[in-house]
Amino acid sequence: MNKKIIFCLLTTALLSIAPFVEAQQPKKVPRIGYLSGFGSGPTVDEFRQGLPTLGYIEGKNVLVE
Repeated sequence: MNKKIIFCLLTTALLSIAPFVEAQQPKKVPRIGYLSGFGSGPTVDEFRQGLPTLGYIEGKNVLVE
């Protein structure tokens, strides 16, 4: 009988805590947009090559469109 009471108390405690637990929200990745009528030129390629030197990895913590 004591085992049933302890089990019920533990179950009640766990179920009462469950609504307060929230999933982590995904981190928003900043986007950098580039608009040009000439396509991707050397400035865009140089910009993308310079991102890792500043600690940015394209596709992980920054998006270039």
